[in-house]
Amino acid sequence: MKLKIAFLLSLIFSSFILAQSVEGTITNKDHQPALETEVLITKNDLKFSAITDDKGMFKIPLKEDGDYLFEVIKDGVKTNSEKITVKGAYRKDVLLTEPPAEQKIEGVTVTAKKKLFDRKVDRLIFNVENSVASQGIDAVEALAKTPLVKTSDEAISIAGKSNVGVMINDRLLNLNGQELINYLKTIRSDDILKIEVITTPPAKYDAEGKSGLINIILKKNANLGWNGSIQTSGNYYWGRPTVASRSGATFNYQGEKLSLSTNLSVGDNYWYYTIKNYLYGTTNNDYWNRESQNLNNYKYKGGNVKAEYKLNDKNLLGINYNYSHSNPLEQGESQSARFNDKGLLNIIADFRNRNSRDVHNATAFYETKLDSAGGKLTLTANMMLNNSNARNFSNTITSETISTMANPVSKYRIYSGQADLEKTFAKIKTESGIKYTKIKNDSEFNFFDIQNSQYLLNTSRTNTFFYNEENYAAYFSTNFKISEKWDAKAGLRYEYTTLEGISMNDNTSAKIRYGKLFPTAYISYKPSENHSFSLNYSRRISRPYFGNLNPFKYFTSEYEYTTGNPYLLPSFSDNFEFGYVLNSNLNITLYYNYNKDNWDRIQMVDGDYRYSVAKNFYNEDQAGINISYNYNKLKWLESTLFVNGYYTKSKSYDPLILPVPAGYSANFNFDNNFFLNKEKTVTFMLGLWTSLPNRNGNTYYYTSASLYSGLKLALMDKKILVNLYLNDILNTNREKGIEYYPTYNIDYQYKGITRNVYLSFTYKFGNNNVKGATKQVKFEESSRANGGN
Repeated sequence: MKLKIAFLLSLIFSSFILAQSVEGTITNKDHQPALETEVLITKNDLKFSAITDDKGMFKIPLKEDGDYLFEVIKDGVKTNSEKITVKGAYRKDVLLTEPPAEQKIEGVTVTAKKKLFDRKVDRLIFNVENSVASQGIDAVEALAKTPLVKTSDEAISIAGKSNVGVMINDRLLNLNGQELINYLKTIRSDDILKIEVITTPPAKYDAEGKSGLINIILKKNANLGWNGSIQTSGNYYWGRPTVASRSGATFNYQGEKLSLSTNLSVGDNYWYYTIKNYLYGTTNNDYWNRESQNLNNYKYKGGNVKAEYKLNDKNLLGINYNYSHSNPLEQGESQSARFNDKGLLNIIADFRNRNSRDVHNATAFYETKLDSAGGKLTLTANMMLNNSNARNFSNTITSETISTMANPVSKYRIYSGQADLEKTFAKIKTESGIKYTKIKNDSEFNFFDIQNSQYLLNTSRTNTFFYNEENYAAYFSTNFKISEKWDAKAGLRYEYTTLEGISMNDNTSAKIRYGKLFPTAYISYKPSENHSFSLNYSRRISRPYFGNLNPFKYFTSEYEYTTGNPYLLPSFSDNFEFGYVLNSNLNITLYYNYNKDNWDRIQMVDGDYRYSVAKNFYNEDQAGINISYNYNKLKWLESTLFVNGYYTKSKSYDPLILPVPAGYSANFNFDNNFFLNKEKTVTFMLGLWTSLPNRNGNTYYYTSASLYSGLKLALMDKKILVNLYLNDILNTNREKGIEYYPTYNIDYQYKGITRNVYLSFTYKFGNNNVKGATKQVKFEESSRANGGN
């Protein structure tokens, strides 16, 4: 009996002595429980530890109150460390942070492996901050080093497909074409945390576009203050008397409540190219051969202002305004030889087009946090105004000279409003929202015959075109964790569209209404840190540009014109992907997509006239594999290899257009960065890309390739950045192909001045840790204005 009483007293006494304790929950950066994570608490020579359970929970009894060192160790790497003061029961919940590159734990040096690639349930992630070769450049150059992505001075594509949406911090930029490239050149790669490539976008994004989205995530503001930078760059072209140049300045401010970013840019882009277009009959001896030389001088200036104001910890207001003015000049001349049943006709033509274009983009948003679990509501309003006025002169010379002047005037407006809600219920994260968009485009096309220096209105070639479109959309998606290794996501989006096009010249109109569902589904499996698998599906739509809907005939000479098609329908695609990432540097993606009612511009012959028109005419199957690998095992070298191999089969349902024969193709990129000093501030670059023969619709494309080299310098603690490139060293970058039709084929070649020297200089000043306002808002419809009249 005495022994029992003594044992009971000892239990009571020990529990009193160990009344002090530390308990809590460890979660990873995705806010999921961190299993098998070590928690270490030390005080002088005292040491206490525990391992988290399957819910990420731990509890450590202590002998006494006092000051302790609290540390968290994940996979042998210390992630969190801080001093705590314990008095009785102490609660400590921890969110794991990214470990430093090198650290010591109990006398042993542990090197944390920096991930370069990562696969999430619905996207591939390129961690820019972990790539030495991607530092000290602009966002366009950083995108060029991203798996699946290819950039040029005019466009960005994913796996060879254009019409890509670009986002900043999960919000789409309301810019496209040259304006988009110019803006991205103002963003420094040092400010980019990671780039996400979303080839099968989830339901929260507009279903527009078959190529997917690119999401640039900027580093978070860590410091108050300001910074700025100035940049200038230029291209010198072989054998040309002028250069293309760009200059710009940026300013960022971060206060306790106000964040502000602004940039200004001005440029004078120069571009010269030649086109050879040979049409020859396959059932007769007719031909129409045309060769032309063209020069474009694209002058522009623009600016951007972004501001965010933090009302309190839960509410944020923001505005974003972009303005650009461009005054492009296009001029050229051509020589044609046409042979048909009327005999041979030689045609000489020249043109000089000058356009004045003003583009305004304005955005306002309000964001409020609803709870501590990440719930938030975002309200957004967008507006885009584009005014364009051109004066296009042309001459057509045969046995006589015919001079004309066209005056196309375009005013299109895009307005949209949307509400997005994010809520988390236990382990299930939901996203839902609604959106309304109105698009209005009024185009006037005035055509004049020039006789004896007099401008005579040609009413038969003058036209006014009105276009109105309304889009209604609603979506819901859910993201949930099946287990520690399995993640799933699914969503459904519905879009209803009404559109009407009215041509005043021929008193015709077209009305179209359609509603479609766009499902998305994703599942991922991560058995360990070194392996990651994913399976994705999405359905997408590609709507026509405004300019492809206007039925009016735009004559480029007396015998050649382009026209639109008011009955042009959108095309749809179903996309499947299976992805695998090994050791964070090897990415493999198997994919298949089916494209229905694809449209493209085709070239037709009608008696003495030759014209191009946009038509829906084919369905397409495509299957392939993407492989990207980053090699960084040597301190002096970082290399990236990208290969895309695929099989394409097209089927035309238009008897006037033949499909290109089915077959295999591949794209290949190999980029190397040689670090010439220990600090890696002097880098020599050498790279190659090539595209093997490929096919699309009724066109077969021949091989194209380009070799580049360069030198990159980072001086004065990376405040001065200098980049020098020699592009297309062997002058092999060109587009060459053949189009197929029942009674004729067309051989063509496009060659620009791609061999050039590029030099850029950037100077940064102020607090480099300040990022300014970083949020953007979704405005997908702005991309459809590209190519509009």
